[in-house]
Amino acid sequence: MRRDDGAGPTRQGTITSASFNLLSSMVGGGSLSLPLAFLQAGNLFMAPVILVTTNILAQRSIYLLVKAGVYSSTNSNSDGYHLISRKGNSKYEGMAFEAFGSKARLFSMVLVCTCCFFATIGYAVLLRDMLEPIIDAVVPPPEGAGGGPTLARNGAMVIVVLCITPLTTWKNLTALKNVGMASMAAVLTVGVCVAYRSIECVLSDSDEPTEHFNNLKAFPNSAKELLDSIPLFISSFICHFNVLPIHNELRCPSSDRVRQWVRKSLWSATAFYYFIGFTGSLHAKCTPTGSVSGNVLLDFEEDDLLLLVGRLCLAMTITCAFPMLVVPSRDIILATRFGRYLSLQQSNLGNDRHHESDLENEPAIPIDISVPNDGLTTIDFEPMEIRQPSRGSDTLDEPLLALEDSYRRNLSEELDDNFAESLSMSTRQTQAASDSTLARTVIALLVFWSAVALACMVKSIDVVWDLLGSSFSIMLAFLLPSGCYLRLSRRFSSQHRDGGHGFRRWMLSRMVAWGMILLFGPLMVLSTANACYNLYSSDNA
Repeated sequence: MRRDDGAGPTRQGTITSASFNLLSSMVGGGSLSLPLAFLQAGNLFMAPVILVTTNILAQRSIYLLVKAGVYSSTNSNSDGYHLISRKGNSKYEGMAFEAFGSKARLFSMVLVCTCCFFATIGYAVLLRDMLEPIIDAVVPPPEGAGGGPTLARNGAMVIVVLCITPLTTWKNLTALKNVGMASMAAVLTVGVCVAYRSIECVLSDSDEPTEHFNNLKAFPNSAKELLDSIPLFISSFICHFNVLPIHNELRCPSSDRVRQWVRKSLWSATAFYYFIGFTGSLHAKCTPTGSVSGNVLLDFEEDDLLLLVGRLCLAMTITCAFPMLVVPSRDIILATRFGRYLSLQQSNLGNDRHHESDLENEPAIPIDISVPNDGLTTIDFEPMEIRQPSRGSDTLDEPLLALEDSYRRNLSEELDDNFAESLSMSTRQTQAASDSTLARTVIALLVFWSAVALACMVKSIDVVWDLLGSSFSIMLAFLLPSGCYLRLSRRFSSQHRDGGHGFRRWMLSRMVAWGMILLFGPLMVLSTANACYNLYSSDNA
């Protein structure tokens, strides 16, 4: 039976649903920092160049991540093929384990959980800030409270969080596609509100004498401003913790469809980032300091009705993004002993007896070799053109079913008799934990509400965003995927020495991976040092 949360064994994701889920992981409250980044880097030339360059590099890093995931998942497939319609099993921590061993697996798990956990805290604080004008109008804050946590503001944030909590217990991200669509519609509304007020301010003829500020410039005023802006651009494209889970759900994950999904998502985000970054930076003319805040909405009057609509839309965007941040951490913890322990407890209570009986009597999975039409693309091919990629082939393709007649005649029997035996005990235990409603619910609540509890005590998250964007995000999105790809692809170097097209593609991908490491390694060191300097300067100010 197909469940509402998309927990079935087959791929259900389309390019459209995958794009919205990736956009929801990437586009959110962080986009409100881009006006500051544009103003610092030079909104006429340098900022757009950095934005487009970051987009291209993020696309290449996602391709390397998917390729490394395919390499790591093919090693566990003893038969060399699986169904187009069956879900993938690539995981970020599994990729790190295949490349560098158990210590790298633990490091990657901590890295993903840390990034998602602190992002959840930051989004909760930002949600409270967006609700602040409404709550203060209903419940006046204590005298001298200023911005920050109060009982009423935290209470409003907790009520909203409580409403979104059930979505964090759903099994996968494909089921959240409608949430992603709503999130994108809301954040687009925020961008339109900011752009309208900024342009209105620039075009207005004020009779009041104001100091002239140059809000249009091609280059940054100093190297320090450029270094301050780069983490903001990088953070805007961080979605890599959800790439492999979404890819596992994508139907018929051929190279063309994966590229279409990634390009559609990231270029759409880039267009929106340019729109809100450039127009928002123009508002610097209308601020007393000639600059804009890290959250551009804070530069507008709280009683502005149009911006109040924008604040509510942003609150909706942030709320819809919570499941995208909680699910990756939850799934990683599910794969640990704690997750398997919770699953075992549910089984002992008898809650899964009916489910286990269904699994024992489940018929062979029907073969679905049709290519879905998402309304965006049509891929026409003869059945014999879908071939099993050779082990180690440098491609974005998931290892597909070779459709020779002999496979067609015998596949159902082979899957029925041998598929369960081909799975390792740890894989089956992890799947059981993922199928356990109790385990998913308990871990989701622990992850989500512990982050919310910390957010209730945090006044400002600016420093945390700076540190995450300059260190953890670079490791997560660029350094670790590149290193894993180089290590995993090297194991199959003998298969690419024929000098043909496959060899050139393999060499090009390795050159890109080395370029990522050589670029982002020093950049991470510089950005982290700059973030620490900013923290020290703010403490002594």
